[in-house]
Amino acid sequence: MNTSKTIKSVLNTKTMSFLESYKQNLFTEAMWKVEVEGFPPFYVDAKSAGQVKTELRKKLKKPDDIKSIERVQKADWKKDVLGRISGKDQEDEKDVEVKEWIEEGSLTDDLLVDVIKNVMKERIK
Repeated sequence: MNTSKTIKSVLNTKTMSFLESYKQNLFTEAMWKVEVEGFPPFYVDAKSAGQVKTELRKKLKKPDDIKSIERVQKADWKKDVLGRISGKDQEDEKDVEVKEWIEEGSLTDDLLVDVIKNVMKERIK
């Protein structure tokens, strides 16, 4: 009879410790997308944006370089990483520059014609 109480108490203890660790790990960490000046976006697992920010502030010489910290889903993270691996970055620097020229109105037809002529000359050589 004594052994059954011991087995029950051991099982009860093991079950309770398992449940406690399961509850702690169930929703403890999320994926955060971090943008820092001069670096490509990277991802961090943490409980909150505040935790990410404090850890970065400890590691960076200029904590003001942190642009943004936003929560992302695992699917978005996976999509971004696979896109980077395959070489399909969202926007190239040249694309951004051309879009800015178009918005400013500094990209004129004459400029485009001159650029096309120069490109054709280089390809002929």
